[in-house]
Amino acid sequence: MINSTTRIKMINSEILDRLLITTTTDENGVIIDASKGFELISGYSKEELIGNTHHIMSHPDMPQETYKQLWKVISTGKAWSGEIKNRDKNGNGYWSQLHIEPISENNRILGYLAIRTDITEQKELVRQATTDSLTGIYNRSKFNLLLINEAAQANRNAYTFSFLFIDLDHFKRINDCYGHLEGDRVLVEFTKVISNTLRSSDLFGRWGGEEFVVITPKTDLYSAYLLAEKLRNCIQKYDFGLDQSITLSIGISQYDPNRSINELMEAADRAMYKAKEQGRNQTITSEHRENKD
Repeated sequence: MINSTTRIKMINSEILDRLLITTTTDENGVIIDASKGFELISGYSKEELIGNTHHIMSHPDMPQETYKQLWKVISTGKAWSGEIKNRDKNGNGYWSQLHIEPISENNRILGYLAIRTDITEQKELVRQATTDSLTGIYNRSKFNLLLINEAAQANRNAYTFSFLFIDLDHFKRINDCYGHLEGDRVLVEFTKVISNTLRSSDLFGRWGGEEFVVITPKTDLYSAYLLAEKLRNCIQKYDFGLDQSITLSIGISQYDPNRSINELMEAADRAMYKAKEQGRNQTITSEHRENKD
């Protein structure tokens, strides 16, 4: 007969197995054990997991460089910690705070124990607080923080960057003629076109309404102008499914460590309004604006 102490230990083991999200692999990363908690979060049964690697749960959003760095660390016998996005058996993404400990004996790595904490809900709350609900890009609040951070990095590493203010010309006409739902669709499509045209290093946000902003790191005024013209031409040629084309008025300013961030934004804003005053569908740099004055 099992005594109460043994029974408590068995129940505790079952509880821990359900609550802890862990996997154990051999030295090659092949899964040899998984907790009930990991079965629940991944959607895979233990039988489906054993013999496979974590690659079956890899999410396309995760850069391969993260995994290379992870293996570089743990293969030397050191622990690794970080945030990882995976996808479950149904293809749904989830986030984990991951800690991997090598299992060693006599200075030889036998395998690895991976312990996770589900941080999907926290990540979603952060996403909602920092992204525009319609377009999914950075909102104004988050973009202000990114701009401050970019200025700090530029000062620290002695490089420059440029700032773009983008306005969709006569956007009110679209809402008035086609309705606000159609206007929202145009904004969403506009965001996708711009996102696909920008460089991976560029930062893109919605300032409000039909106004958008871009940070172009390590980019001077002339290079930013060429990029802005590329964006403007892409949008003008894009078929939004309306009986009219969409055009942009863009203002650009270049960061100067001797001027405030507000001055940087104001210079781009003035240049953008200058573009509108001069007939819209064009790009004006703050330097051009000042020379004109």
